[in-house]
Amino acid sequence: MRIDFKTFLTEQEEVKGKALKHLTHVEDHVIHGGHEGVQLADEHLRGMHDMLLGKNSKLHASTKYDGAPSIVFGTHPQTGQFFVASKSAFNKNPKINYTEEDIEKNHGHAPGLVEKLKHALKYLPGIMPRTGGVYQGDLMHTEGDAQTQNGKTSVTPNTLTYSAPADSVEGRNLNKKLGIVVHTQYKHTANGGRGGLESMNAGPLQPKDRAKFKEHPDVNNIDPTIEVNPSNYSPIEQQAFLNHMEKAKRVYSAMKPEAMEALAGHGEQMEAHVNNMIRTGGTPSVQGYMDHLTARHQKDVDKVKTEATKQKKIQAHADLMSHISKNREHFDKALKLHGHLQDAKNILTNVLAKNSQYEHSVAGEPTGPEGTVVVDKQGNASKFNNRREFNRLNFLKGAFQKQQVANAEVQ
Repeated sequence: MRIDFKTFLTEQEEVKGKALKHLTHVEDHVIHGGHEGVQLADEHLRGMHDMLLGKNSKLHASTKYDGAPSIVFGTHPQTGQFFVASKSAFNKNPKINYTEEDIEKNHGHAPGLVEKLKHALKYLPGIMPRTGGVYQGDLMHTEGDAQTQNGKTSVTPNTLTYSAPADSVEGRNLNKKLGIVVHTQYKHTANGGRGGLESMNAGPLQPKDRAKFKEHPDVNNIDPTIEVNPSNYSPIEQQAFLNHMEKAKRVYSAMKPEAMEALAGHGEQMEAHVNNMIRTGGTPSVQGYMDHLTARHQKDVDKVKTEATKQKKIQAHADLMSHISKNREHFDKALKLHGHLQDAKNILTNVLAKNSQYEHSVAGEPTGPEGTVVVDKQGNASKFNNRREFNRLNFLKGAFQKQQVANAEVQ
């Protein structure tokens, strides 16, 4: 049975979704975007389900790599020269580097970044498309970063360690002098194609544009596009996904049309409550959300010095609690819907991990990849990852860093 949330929307005003300005967990569209957010989450989940089955999909999906730093590079639209930069390329006073001297001048306070940018400046021109362009990617390794042990070659650009058999293509490529995952392209969409970096808009690097990059013997240009193997998506996993989607459909069908209106303006704090529950191992709930808001409110009140302002905040919080209490059913169903969609996403995320070309670990413990980024034809983006697993990765990273500090103190 095909699950289709659009039925509920037929009586609603048709409004096309706009591109999201930040990367959102697919299930969080529910608490941020109302009925349209539910439709968007459904379309992205179903599109990924189809893709994993080997069917045609309208989505562009790519693996999210845990590289560092993020590099902006290409042919500068105003000077016509090749440049490299950190994310500061888009600052009010951008730091653009055309030479090694520029890198020393702009980033001399961060020696590690200087070294990485110099490698990027030296080797990235070798893969630039003849048509030029401005791109962004995550640096995965530079000369000397790779380590080979027990028949596997590994690099650790950030939290995750990426490994591959030393005698495989991937393993040999990790020994190249520079490795990068190019995932974003910047284009002018206004002003007749004129202007600086600040007037360019970001979008996923499409396959036809990725194909324009050149090969270079010293550069490991990692393609994050997911190569799907339908055999990795077992019948049991397919049924589990459909079961979670069916549960989501039942919850949504029982919601009143005004339900999502009651959640308007609560997206940011509801997401914060969800994240807190993930960190503590709890389950999001209406009472938990109210407790979260009350704790936040108390901190705000404690900072206030004047009695008038304090009373104003107290009244605003009382009104907020009253609104949630009156709409408890709507908030409860929205959180249940959110939970079922998250469960459905986790099934797909686990299948996606099987399609990776690398093994992943943190501090020697095996993990999954960081996640997958999905973008539709309208530019709407979603993040697919197992949030509890990602929280575990951060915990492992913190423990590993503390151990490194302890070891250094002993030495």
